[in-house]
Amino acid sequence: MLKRKFKIAIMTVAVLWMVVFIQIVVTRIYVANNDFTQAFARNQLTITGNNNDTRNIKAGNTCIEGKIFGKMEKEEMAELAEDLFRSMGGGSVLTGSISSGENYYVAYGYTNGIANVKNVNGRKVNLNVAISYNESEDCTNVIMGTPLINSDF
Repeated sequence: MLKRKFKIAIMTVAVLWMVVFIQIVVTRIYVANNDFTQAFARNQLTITGNNNDTRNIKAGNTCIEGKIFGKMEKEEMAELAEDLFRSMGGGSVLTGSISSGENYYVAYGYTNGIANVKNVNGRKVNLNVAISYNESEDCTNVIMGTPLINSDF
C-alpha cells in the first residue's frame, strides 16, 4: 500500500513538472512571435521608433517608442502598462508615479517569455514601461523596453 502511494506521488510530481516546462516553452514561443510591435498595435499606440540611446545599446536592452494623442490619467497609464505586459505574456511587478504632477508613470513587469532578467528591489524584472505626457505636443509618450529602459523619458 505504501509503495503504491509513493508511486502515485512521484507520478503527480512528474506530471506537474511537465506542465510547468510546457508552460515556459509555450510562453517563450508566444512572446517571440508577439513582440513589442504587436503589443503596441493591440493597444492602439502609434509607433514613433526604436529608442537607440547608447545607454540602452551598451546594456543590451531593446526599446520601442510610441504615442497616444491627448493626456492620459494616472489610472489609464496604469491600465495601459498592465495591458502591454499582458500582451507580452506577463504581468506587473512594481508600479508607480515618479512625479507629483502625475505626468510620468513607470511600471516594471515580468514574463517567462524573455530570458534576460534583472533584479529590482528583490523582484525579477524583464519588462519596463515608461509613460509621460508632453504638453507642447498634447500627446502621451510610451516607451517599452526589456529588461530595463536606461534612457531619459
